[in-house]
Amino acid sequence: MQVAPDELRQYYSSLSDEMLLDIDPADLTDAARRCYDSEFAKRGLSPDAAPPLPADDHVVTNSEVEPDWLEFAACPCSFTDAPGSHHGPDAGRAREVLLAAGIPCHLSVISPDPRNEDSPRFDEYRVLVPASLNLKAISVLDLEIFNADLEADWRTHFTDLPDEDLRALNPEVLCAGLLDRVERLTRAYNDELARRKGEPS
Repeated sequence: MQVAPDELRQYYSSLSDEMLLDIDPADLTDAARRCYDSEFAKRGLSPDAAPPLPADDHVVTNSEVEPDWLEFAACPCSFTDAPGSHHGPDAGRAREVLLAAGIPCHLSVISPDPRNEDSPRFDEYRVLVPASLNLKAISVLDLEIFNADLEADWRTHFTDLPDEDLRALNPEVLCAGLLDRVERLTRAYNDELARRKGEPS
C-alpha cells in the first residue's frame, strides 16, 4: 500500500524524538526516507542522540492535535518494549498501514511510572482508532502485518517437527477455531442487520 507524502510527513512530525530515533532508515521506502530525513534534519537530531526523558506524568503522546474520537478510541494492537528490543518502529508501521487503508489512527506511548506499581515496566505503544472502525483495523493489520508473522512462526514450527508429528497434523482441525470465528462474526453481523430491518421506522 502506498502512503501519500503528506501523510508520511505528518506521521514523522507526530513522533517523539525517541520514536524517530528508533526507526531504522534502511527499512524505509525512498519516499518515506526523504520525509524521515527531512524531519530528522528539521529537529537537528543526530543518529547517536540520547532519547529525551519522559514527561512528568509518564505519558507521552504524539504532538498532533488529539482527534475528537480519542476519548472513546479502541486499541486494535499494542507493542511493549523489552530488554534489548524496541517496538516503536513496529507501532509506526502499524499506523502507516492503517492510514493507508483510510483508517484514522493515533499513536500513544505509555512510559513506566516508578510511583505507580500498576504502570508498565517498559514503554508501551498503543495504536488507537475510532471504536466504530476497530474490527476493520484489526482485519487490516492481520492482513498486512500479523498474518505474515504468524506464517513465519508456523513454518519454523513445522520445520522443527519430526516427520511423524508433522504427518499427524490436520490443517482442517488446526484451522477449525479460525473458521468458526469467521462464521460467528458473519452471523452476528447478519443477525443485527435483520433485527434492524424488522424494527419499525
